[in-house]
Amino acid sequence: MRSRSDNHPLSRRRLFKIGGAAVFGALAFPDIVPASVFGAGAPSKRIHCGLVGCGSMGRVDFANITGSAEARAVAVCDVDASRRRAAAAEVNAAYGDTGCLAFGDFRELTRRADIDAVIVATPDHWHGLVALDAVRHGKDAYVEKPLTLTIEEGRVLADEARHRRRVVQTGSQQRSSRIFRHVCELVRNGRLGKISSVEVTIPQNNRHCAATWEPAPVPAGFDYDMWLGPAPFEPYARDRTHYSFRFILDYANGQITNFGAHDVDICQWALGRDATGPVEFEGFGEFPSSGLFTSPTVIDVRARYADGVELLISNHRRAGRGTVRFIGADGAWIDVSRGGSWASNPALLKEKIGAGEVRLYESRSHMGNFLECVRTRRAPVADVEIGHRTATICNAAMLSMRLRRPLRWDPAREEFVGDAAANRLRGRAMRGTWRLWE
Repeated sequence: MRSRSDNHPLSRRRLFKIGGAAVFGALAFPDIVPASVFGAGAPSKRIHCGLVGCGSMGRVDFANITGSAEARAVAVCDVDASRRRAAAAEVNAAYGDTGCLAFGDFRELTRRADIDAVIVATPDHWHGLVALDAVRHGKDAYVEKPLTLTIEEGRVLADEARHRRRVVQTGSQQRSSRIFRHVCELVRNGRLGKISSVEVTIPQNNRHCAATWEPAPVPAGFDYDMWLGPAPFEPYARDRTHYSFRFILDYANGQITNFGAHDVDICQWALGRDATGPVEFEGFGEFPSSGLFTSPTVIDVRARYADGVELLISNHRRAGRGTVRFIGADGAWIDVSRGGSWASNPALLKEKIGAGEVRLYESRSHMGNFLECVRTRRAPVADVEIGHRTATICNAAMLSMRLRRPLRWDPAREEFVGDAAANRLRGRAMRGTWRLWE
């Protein structure tokens, strides 16, 4: 992924120009394609998969691969030698052999000709670069949410995936839940009438960091410089890496992209806004004044779509039993979360979706849907453009909190209206030779 030339056929200017609804219109791939498109993953063969990022979520994802008759886990990669050895051992135990390869540099995995698909379960600041390298080397990709750390990275990844005709699934697993799909169909088909607002409740930060901290020696077998990658250099500390990275803004955006990305995605699905997003954001956040963590501890965001529907995201006000509440103009509501669904009128939840009504994409297994789409070349339930639009909402909300002022957003042009400072924050500077552009 090191920069070789500024003459890539999809220039930065063109990538932004062709973004948005025009690209989303090409969401579904042709039903029939030449077998050569599949490479080693042709329909008659198992899909060979590699995993980049062997933490808890990556290991769960790969367990779904080893349990599938359609796919074969063949390689793992992690900058932490102990984690990649443990992940490889789990794969080998599942198959009863010793064939799983293990790497410390993701490029050794993403560029192998015998790998068809890459699972990206790294810290957030690596999602875009690893997925781009996989896509640019002919691989399909399953990318854990949030799709990317920045708005710019998401636009580039979505356009590259389209240009190279790659299948990219975002790890927004709630789209493969019957409960969430049914509630979204109820909302989409007007069971609450016109929606006035949607309330999303995200959890408080679930890791603590002391007000002071001291640099520590880098553990043996841990390639800390590679872990940092494009992020600014900072001394190693245990709470900087692995799970806790998500509370440091150099690597992630805290709970608004950690849990918020899941539920904001459901709002987009239910409202039929997968190709667009809100046009205004106003956020309040309380940020730590000391310690290692920099993501907000209090989150309160109000966003508005062009038709007036409001999206409210908070980690300190709960409106109902679920994590998402859809509210109709007359005050009727439906709540939904992974634990179930509830309604102001419980009879609503028993209503069937008629033959002539809107039916949403049905997926019963998120990884299974990805593997099916690798074979069929159809768009998955949480396609890359969908993941990008959801992450964009979360990132724009974070920028409003960081800048401490309202922002106007143009979802077609994917830029903040009349706000050069905010537009510069759609992307980020990258350390060393790491670049988005080939």
